[in-house]
Amino acid sequence: MIMRARTKKIVAAVSVLMVVALVAYVSVLVVIIKNINDEPDGLPQITAYAHGRTIETQPAGFCTIDLSQCAQIGDVYELDVPEGYPLQLSLSKEVSDAEWAMLAVYEDADGNQTGEPRFFGAGESLAVTVEAEPEKQLVGVEIHLAVGEGSEQGLLIWSIKTA
Repeated sequence: MIMRARTKKIVAAVSVLMVVALVAYVSVLVVIIKNINDEPDGLPQITAYAHGRTIETQPAGFCTIDLSQCAQIGDVYELDVPEGYPLQLSLSKEVSDAEWAMLAVYEDADGNQTGEPRFFGAGESLAVTVEAEPEKQLVGVEIHLAVGEGSEQGLLIWSIKTA
């Protein structure tokens, strides 16, 4: 198949734009992560407790503010939360002093997953309890924290698998 000169120019222009957008995204990601890692205490932590066990978690990912592009920067943590038991989260001051959101995902016996985000204002809570729901298993929790400013703004995401 022979491409016309105009088509070749359009394909080349689109390719260049895609490369520029990718480079810009990676550059912003590097700057934000570098700035966070340059802080004396490093990345903010969230402590999770359930059924006699405690874990310290670091952010698992960084996403653009609209969640259209994400990069994994850490681990998804696992903490067994038996059905009927709550999960307790303690947030570092860097998280609790900002606006943040939590998404708890539950699964019923048929495998249907549900969850609604909860939003917290700056300074509203240093800790939160994710309550058990009748006949549903808590399968995971995500915490989202907006970081950066302007075009460098994004979301740090902590992820805890609970089942």
